[in-house]
Amino acid sequence: MTTAFPIVEESAVRTSLADEFAVCSQCRLCIDLCDVFPSVFDAVAILKDGDPHLLTPQQQNIVSDLCFHCGACVQRCPNRGPSSEYDIDLPTSFVDLMEVRHMNGYFTVRQRFTNWLLSSPDVIGPIASRCSRLSNWLLQHPNTLRRRLITALTGISPSARIPQVSGERFSQWCRRQELHEAVDLPRVSLFASCGAEYFSDETTRDIVRALTSQGRSCHLATTRCCGAEELRSGRVRAFRKRVRRLVTLFAEEPATDPIIVMSPSCLAHLRTNLVPHCEAAQKLTAEAVVNRLRSPLEVFAEFATTDTDEARSNSSDAPGPSLLFLPGPYEGQSEREAFEQGVGTGTTTQTIDDAGTSMGAWALRHGNEENVRRNVQRMAKRLPPTTTSPQTVARSGLLSSQALSDATGFNIVDPAVILLRTTSDEQ
Repeated sequence: MTTAFPIVEESAVRTSLADEFAVCSQCRLCIDLCDVFPSVFDAVAILKDGDPHLLTPQQQNIVSDLCFHCGACVQRCPNRGPSSEYDIDLPTSFVDLMEVRHMNGYFTVRQRFTNWLLSSPDVIGPIASRCSRLSNWLLQHPNTLRRRLITALTGISPSARIPQVSGERFSQWCRRQELHEAVDLPRVSLFASCGAEYFSDETTRDIVRALTSQGRSCHLATTRCCGAEELRSGRVRAFRKRVRRLVTLFAEEPATDPIIVMSPSCLAHLRTNLVPHCEAAQKLTAEAVVNRLRSPLEVFAEFATTDTDEARSNSSDAPGPSLLFLPGPYEGQSEREAFEQGVGTGTTTQTIDDAGTSMGAWALRHGNEENVRRNVQRMAKRLPPTTTSPQTVARSGLLSSQALSDATGFNIVDPAVILLRTTSDEQ
């Protein structure tokens, strides 16, 4: 039986958002994170008595479009939790506003098509992968005539660097590896996410190779998208249908198997939104699924062997390599501890917060180019000068990592790859 979710009422959403803006205007602790907060404060400054409730719907919409849902403001916000009388969560409020705009026809036909395109990798991905040579010819050269034509048709930025489409999908590669053979050994269910499924991503394949080399039996749970962009673009009904399918698929896996989500941002999205958007009949099942979700860093920490621990304890005291770690807001304390423990005591690690924020598909939209540039500059300013910084930077996030590397010249490597290299060196 389908559960009827409450219909979001526009005036209530806009009033609630204005209430949050009023709290943020008094705090301003997040002003340096992204374009959202400066734009709010500038708009409120010219209003009578600085009242955010006087912002027009258009002004609220503009602010909402600046959010790329990295979660950094939620992590930093002091107006959350049991010690606060507020529960500020602007990204979630922006999702509610996007749903209102989608349902009430605020988007143009082209905007609706762009939203659908970016939130439908299960439809676009197989086509692009099957025609990978043509896809890469069309997409891999920014600011060319063909990219400007694609922009006119789809609303995708002509200057955005799009990852290379893989002719062999991750699921096809998994089947070729015969990952299901070791059924008598501890299992791991794989949720590759659409990025690993359709784009050239050696990191994900290296993780699987490492797990199987440790004697772990890897099983591909599903190749479906996590639905983050459906939710963020206001297609909430479509996302709730996806949640129903995902919970059903994950529930078919053995209850003891950890589900490794290859993308940290997808993991954070599922942990945050799977239960609130599932039907009442699936609530307990969804909660059990969420409890089994793991990042690659967490899985490596859980599967750490005694031999590896002994190798670290017996390692030389000679100074090891230096490393800069840029954890994303979606990477919690468990991921940070797993990484810091995994690299060993011989490595000098410097952790810098607020420089690992992810922009995701938001960075691909035409019209966001200047905002992307400013956000990358904000991250770059938090890093030490290139001449004095460590040679290797550990950071996840495919699109924004490439943008940050282009802006700074740093060699940016996924944290999971760093751990794989460390383990390989110890062995």
